[in-house]
Amino acid sequence: MAGLKVILFFLAELVMASAYMNYSNQCESISNDTIKVIQGEALRLHCPNFDCANVKNNSKIFWFKKENAKIQPIMMKENERVHYHGGILYFLPLNLNDTGLYITQWWYDVAQCDEFVTEVVVYEKFHPNQLYPILSEQIHILPYECPVWQNTGENITWYKDFRLIPEKTDVIIQIYLLSKDANGIYTCVCTWEHHGQVYNSSGSRYIQRKKEIEVPFRPTFQYPINNSVDFVDLGSDVKLDCRVFLGINIRESKGVYWMRNNSRLDCSNRMDNLSVRSTLTITQVSMKDLENEYCCVAISHYQWALVCITLRPRESLLPVAAVFSGMFLFILLAVGMVKWVTVDLVLIIRSFRIMQFKRNDGKLYDAYVIYQKDNPDEKTGRKAAYFVNEVLPAVLENSCGFKLYIQGRDDLPGEDCTELIERKMRQSRRLIAVLPPGFNHHGFTTSLCYDWHVGLHHVLVEQDMGVILIQLEDMKEYSHLPLGLQHLLQKTSPFRWDESSGKATCPTSCFWKQVRYKMPVPPDSSSCGVDF
Repeated sequence: MAGLKVILFFLAELVMASAYMNYSNQCESISNDTIKVIQGEALRLHCPNFDCANVKNNSKIFWFKKENAKIQPIMMKENERVHYHGGILYFLPLNLNDTGLYITQWWYDVAQCDEFVTEVVVYEKFHPNQLYPILSEQIHILPYECPVWQNTGENITWYKDFRLIPEKTDVIIQIYLLSKDANGIYTCVCTWEHHGQVYNSSGSRYIQRKKEIEVPFRPTFQYPINNSVDFVDLGSDVKLDCRVFLGINIRESKGVYWMRNNSRLDCSNRMDNLSVRSTLTITQVSMKDLENEYCCVAISHYQWALVCITLRPRESLLPVAAVFSGMFLFILLAVGMVKWVTVDLVLIIRSFRIMQFKRNDGKLYDAYVIYQKDNPDEKTGRKAAYFVNEVLPAVLENSCGFKLYIQGRDDLPGEDCTELIERKMRQSRRLIAVLPPGFNHHGFTTSLCYDWHVGLHHVLVEQDMGVILIQLEDMKEYSHLPLGLQHLLQKTSPFRWDESSGKATCPTSCFWKQVRYKMPVPPDSSSCGVDF
């Protein structure tokens, strides 16, 4: 039997947790209300609708709290400080964290519900904002009913201006408005019991005749907070505001003012609802203005009180921004410098012969050279053949000691061309590809020889060798090239060799440094007569 109760309780909680998410769109929003209460007291929050408040069936009523844009379901567990039974939500007792919006869903039909939103504001102690609306009458005797009485056997205690009214324990108190001291704040305290625990609930209202009278109280500062710090900008104008509640219908605002170093300062005062607001203006704040505290003084019929604040200069963001900007520029400069000298640094490091172990890979050639031998343009074909057979060997082999394989120069007559290309390609560490030039023929597409296809396969598919792309002429586009070569050009930028340059065959020129940088580690540098 106990296990069945646990299961039923769990299912009820599960339905409640999912009710808001699944059916909130079907509910009609009826009303919003606000309740202001005191920390430490208890609250029995009824569903705002009379019929809903008397519902005892927990399956028809669901309660939620809206907190930080999230909807949290409220449980029915009796041991929870905040829980509900049907149309009543219990806070036993209240604390400051209970401030927020509470949503009541009443499912009066299977597919229809009303939704009520109640804002609960919890104050640490009594605050003028908690007063029920002022009740002003011209009758002689006013019967006033306790606003928090719920007819559940509560014990009633009445106070006027927070002083006990002896022998008044009825739900309704008779107030004789003709009396001189009839006007004031009337507070009803209900003491009630819930599952063996005793709780208090209170409600206060200011009652007066039509003719207003003043009811002074001890000064209550709404702001600023005592011993707080205000950050200001040097050289700017600053306004310091002080707001104090002195009592009901207190229209005299001269009792609130600002002081500094025991001297009263000129300030402007005005009434703000039930409070006095005093504003101190400081023009062009200087360091001298920050040497002393600023105190707001409030004087009432009961006592005087003050709160003090300190002014501090707001730290400028310019030094921080300057530091970060300098660091950012330094990093950009450092990255640019490293990128600029990377090629030279690598070539210098290689010259010290500290990376010779990388050549022990069993391969015979440093690079396999491919170029388009069959060119429609005879001049272009001669230029490509000259570069491959004369310039490349002169610089990379004779000056730098690299070993190249150039088809037509290093192969023997009668060898199987297909098998030879594949074998030599696997024996090479790099692929040097001299790009075919473009032509001004619409729709012209260059067809590549077999060695190009083998080389592109090694670079793009097997990815077992690096590639160095060289172009001998300016090409605005590469649409005349096969798709595989176009894809390779998107990943690797080609180097442009300028035949007309005075350093066209100089190993230390920018072009040849880029090529040497892409080449593998050269052989013993003693055989390379290059001045780095």
